[in-house]
Amino acid sequence: MNTVRALLAAVLVVLAAPALGAKYYKWVDENGVTHYDTQPPRGTSAEEVRTHRSASSDQPEALERLREQREAAARADEAARQQQARQQRAAEQPDQARQEECEQYRRNLETLQNKPVVRVKNPDSGEMEVIDQERRAQMLERTRAAVAFCDGRPAP
Repeated sequence: MNTVRALLAAVLVVLAAPALGAKYYKWVDENGVTHYDTQPPRGTSAEEVRTHRSASSDQPEALERLREQREAAARADEAARQQQARQQRAAEQPDQARQEECEQYRRNLETLQNKPVVRVKNPDSGEMEVIDQERRAQMLERTRAAVAFCDGRPAP
């Protein structure tokens, strides 16, 4: 039984081989109509058409877009995990978490006030970007208010 199946499969492969290896030709007739056939026309020039599959011309770009989407999804997942861990820690040890958060605000304020160029990570691309003066001013205002809140005094 198995030998019959193997023999039948071999016959099918042999019979299909000529169809897979057939050459196709393309030409345009005097009316501007494009034709395709396995036989070239007589008296008219025709070009041979490649029929085997190859990568599409935009495949590298599509693969790059897919890679970027996957990286963005991985960054988003990691950010969500970190946020969940911070929330869990804040629920379990609220005083220590608040103290660490206040220390981070103080370090951020020092950086915003003393560094001539400040870079932040873009959440979408993961790249470091230099912030402009308007954004710097907004961040300074919010960070000063957070530090004031941490110190138990009214926001400036």
